[in-house]
This record gives sequence, C-alpha cells and structure tokens, in this order.
Amino acid sequence: MISASNEKKYIWLFFAAIVLAAAFRLVGLGSNPLSNMEAEIALQAQGAAEGSEGTVGSFPAIVGLTGFSFFVFENGNFLARFWNALFGSLIVLIPVLFRKHIGLKGAIVASFFLAITPEMVGLSRILGSPMSAVVFLVLAAGFFIDRKPVLLGLSLALGLMSGAGFWIGLFILGLSILISERLFEVSESLSLPPVQDKKRFWVQSSVAFLITLIVIGTSFFRAPYLLSGVFSGFMDFITGFLIPNSVPRFLLPFTLLVYSLAAVVFGIWGSLRALISRDEKDLFLLTWWLVGLIFIFLYPASQPADMVWVTLPLIFLTARVVNENFKLKDSHKYYVAAAAILVVVISAFVLLALRSLVNPTVTQPDQTGLLVAIVGGAIILTAVILLISLRTSETTALTGLIAGLLLVTAAGSISVSVNAAGFDNEGASSLWYPEEQQVHTSLVRITVDRVLAWNAMQTPPIEISVSGFDEPGMRWALRAYDPVWFVPALSPQTQPGIIITDVQGMPEISDAYRGQDLVWSRNTLWAEMTPFEYLDWLITRDSRTQNQEIILWVRTDLMPDEQFSP
Repeated sequence: MISASNEKKYIWLFFAAIVLAAAFRLVGLGSNPLSNMEAEIALQAQGAAEGSEGTVGSFPAIVGLTGFSFFVFENGNFLARFWNALFGSLIVLIPVLFRKHIGLKGAIVASFFLAITPEMVGLSRILGSPMSAVVFLVLAAGFFIDRKPVLLGLSLALGLMSGAGFWIGLFILGLSILISERLFEVSESLSLPPVQDKKRFWVQSSVAFLITLIVIGTSFFRAPYLLSGVFSGFMDFITGFLIPNSVPRFLLPFTLLVYSLAAVVFGIWGSLRALISRDEKDLFLLTWWLVGLIFIFLYPASQPADMVWVTLPLIFLTARVVNENFKLKDSHKYYVAAAAILVVVISAFVLLALRSLVNPTVTQPDQTGLLVAIVGGAIILTAVILLISLRTSETTALTGLIAGLLLVTAAGSISVSVNAAGFDNEGASSLWYPEEQQVHTSLVRITVDRVLAWNAMQTPPIEISVSGFDEPGMRWALRAYDPVWFVPALSPQTQPGIIITDVQGMPEISDAYRGQDLVWSRNTLWAEMTPFEYLDWLITRDSRTQNQEIILWVRTDLMPDEQFSP
C-alpha cells in the first residue's frame, strides 16, 4: 500500500518526466531545415491550410493538425514538426498506464528513460517518423486494458492516420500476443477487468474513433480530401514487401546498439531473468522484442527508425529489472553509493580511452596501451562488485551496479539525445533514415534575400525559376517567395531574375547571368564507411559525406555593380 506522501512524490516525478520529455523535443525544434521527407508532409499541410486539394500522403493526422495550425498561425519549421514532437512527448505516459504490470518504481524509471533516450527524442523531432504510430498504438492497448473506451477510440484513430509505422507495429504486437497467448497464456497474468456493458463500450469506442477520424482527418473540415489517405499507410506497408529499399541490413541492429545500448543490456538481463523465472509478463516482452527484431530485419522496406518497435519492449524489461532488483537497505547505503560512484568513474575512464583510441594521431603502441586500459577498467569494476558482494550481499552489490549504470546511462542518453535532437547547426549525421539527405537551405535563402534587397524598389517582383531541380525541400525553402516557378527546363525566351539549377544545369541564356555554386545537401555514405570510421562516428559523430551542389544564377542587371556602374 502506497502512502499519501509517497503517492504525491510519484506524481511529481511523473510530471517532471513529462516536462523533461517536452523540453528535449520542443527546444530548438525549428532550427534545422526540413529534409525532403519532412518537407513533403509540410507542403501537404500547407495545401490543407490553403484549402487547395493536393497530394494525399500517409499521415492525415499530422497533416490535418498541422494544416489547421498553419491556417491559424504562420507556417514554419517549428510548427511543421510541432505535433509530431508533442505526440512523441506523450510516450512518457505509457509506463503510467502499465504501472500495475511493471511496478511503480519501474514505471518512473521507464518514464524518465523514454523522456531522454536518443531514439525516442530523435524520432519525435523528425516529421514522418513512426513515433506517433508507436505512441498511439501502445496507448490504445493501455486504454483497452484499463477499459477506457473513448480514449481507446481516439488513440486508434490517430494511430491509424500515422503512416505505415502503425501497421508495422500492429503486425509485430499482434503476432507477439498470439505467440505469447499460445505458449504461456499471457492474458491471465494481466488480470483484465471485465467489461460491464460490452455494447456500450464498443459503441463509445466507435463513436470516438469516427469523430476523431472525421474532425482531424479533414483538418477540422477544411480539407475533406485528406480522408482518402487514411489507409495509405496500410498500402505503404503492403508495398514494402514488394519494393525493397537500399538500406544496408547491418545498419538495423547497429542502430539498436548505437542509440539503445543501455536498453539492450538491461533488456537482455531481463530476458534471461524471464527464461529462469518463467514470468509471463517478462516472457511476453521477450517475445515482443524478438519478433520485432526478426520482422524488421526481414521486412524489405524497413528503416533503422522502425527499430523503435524493438527498443520499447527492451525499455519495459529494463524497468522490470530495476523494479525487481533495486533494493536499498539503510545499513548498506554507503556500499551502494561507493559501487555506483566507481561504476561512473570507471565508465568515464573507459569512454575517454575510447575517444583517444579513434584519434588518427595516436601511434600503434599508444593504441595497445589504451586497449589494455579499457580491458583493465572492466576487470577492476568486476573485482570491486565481487568484493562488495562478499563483504555485504549480492543484493547490495547488484543495487550499486544498477544505480551506477543508471547514472551512466542517463548521462550518455542525454549526451546522445542532444546530438539526435539536432541542436547543432543544420543537423548531424543520424542513422534513422540513411538514404535521407541533410538539406542546407541557409545559403540559398541568404543569397536570394540579398538579391531581393538590392532590388527592393523594382516592379514587377523578381521571378524565381527552379529548373530541373524539383525537390520538396526546395519548394518548402522557397515557399515565402513569390512568384516562384518549378519547370523541367528553362525556355530561352524567358529571363527570370533568379534561376536555380543543379551543377550540370547551364541555361542557354547564361551569358546574361552570373552563377554561384552552393552546397544544397549532404548525403552520408554509410555503405562505404570502414569499421574505424564507424567507431569515429560513434565518438565524434563525424562521417564520410558527399555534397550535392546547385548553382544559383542572378540576371546581370540585378547585380549592384551593374546598377551603379557609370
């Protein structure tokens, strides 16, 4: 039985987790340019805001809500990503729904874990990621278990309108439930409350589902055509079996280790414990992450971002491990603190050695010494834990080890999440979508703004023509300028003020223009990187990239030196 003071403390801790999650997902959300994938969705939302029927994608929920936001406020990068980031913040509520099954202490750990862990933060800040699908599908499962029909219908509708990720998750979760029910009857361990009035329950769920579908799926009745995209995610899911992508398969498990190493370590610990104890809930989580890992690895169109369906059950297993093994006795608290501090210090020492190891100036003898230091650090840590175990008890040593690892995990997660959030200028290389280019729009916008400023008094307005370079990212970057034309090729009879082409594009009237090459995007060459380069990327986030350049042409008479020349 939880006392009133402890209950209040837990409420404040859950509230702190929500605030932390929102901060990681919303701060600096609009600082980086939209990628082509994100810009395509943002342009659909802009069309919905303007009431002009356009392309319908697989994300009617995000497009509908964002379109209405664009209608009320001014469009921009922050607002384009806002709803996906906000929905991503709601993931910390999932452990609250399942606190009876993972334990209250474990629920708090899971909430903070989900608030700061890199994959949850990074994917929440990427428009078009599976994060909304993950949140609403799992929330729907929680509301079904708690018998909340209205919230169940709302969550299912929003999840259905969240792209192919919903169907990937539904397949993984559904197959996991079937296997678990067949092997060890997991439903009996959940102790589901009976539905008092089944007809009323499903009517309320259906009404909430339909209202959410109609209101949000039509952008509050401004874009009814968006409803035709409700099942586009399912079609994308089916198409994914037929049309594979070129993402290297090794990047899928590699992503799991890079962004979710702590969850993998603790999750495997919990999985082994499940096999020994035969606990049905732990066995279900074990089945979930194994089914997810196998399916995503075999699914031809899977992206590293889809590994979030594997990370989530591993985090729940981590919470269960902490809830069952974190036991602190007052008489042994100093031993626990000592073990935790040693874990932190030795982990920091090992990390510094790894960072030095990837330095290209390090000589071969120094590399050998660093490897010996890393192995020695691990041996010393093992010896210390064994000594504490012999001096006190295995429980005390285990608690100290868990406490230290949680501190190291929290620090590491925050560090990687800062990078995954893209707080640095124009973003950094990330594994979520390896084929997606990092768009750099600042040079284009600065150059165009300067030309327009030089000719502010000119009428009619200066035309901008984009020839043979029709990308969503470019359309989004130039959305505030008018008039802008996107054409396959430029006619020699036209002479717009500004022309944008790729580096091979040379307009026939180039004699009347001056051109400047600019870096438009960078593509990380993941498939060509060596193991040492991957290790360097893990430590420094530096990677081998290839630039895509464009040429921005300005008509000669619009240049300042031509205007003021005698």
